[in-house]
Amino acid sequence: MATKTLTVDIPAGEAASIEAAVEGFLEKIDRSLERNKRTQARIDKLKAGTALIRARAQARMEKLSAQSC
Repeated sequence: MATKTLTVDIPAGEAASIEAAVEGFLEKIDRSLERNKRTQARIDKLKAGTALIRARAQARMEKLSAQSC
C-alpha cells in the first residue's frame, strides 16, 4: 500500500495533547500484546499437559484392554 504524508499546522497545546493520546494508545497496545503473550504461554502449557494426560490415559486403556483378552 502506498503511503502519504500529511502536514497540518495545529496549536502546540493541541499537538501535545494529541501526541500524549497516541502514546497512551500505543502503551495500551503494548500491554495488551504482553498480556496476550502470557495468555498464549499458559494455553500452550495447558495443551502440553493435556496431551500428556491423554497419552497416559490411552496407554492405560490399552494395557487394561490387553489384560482383559
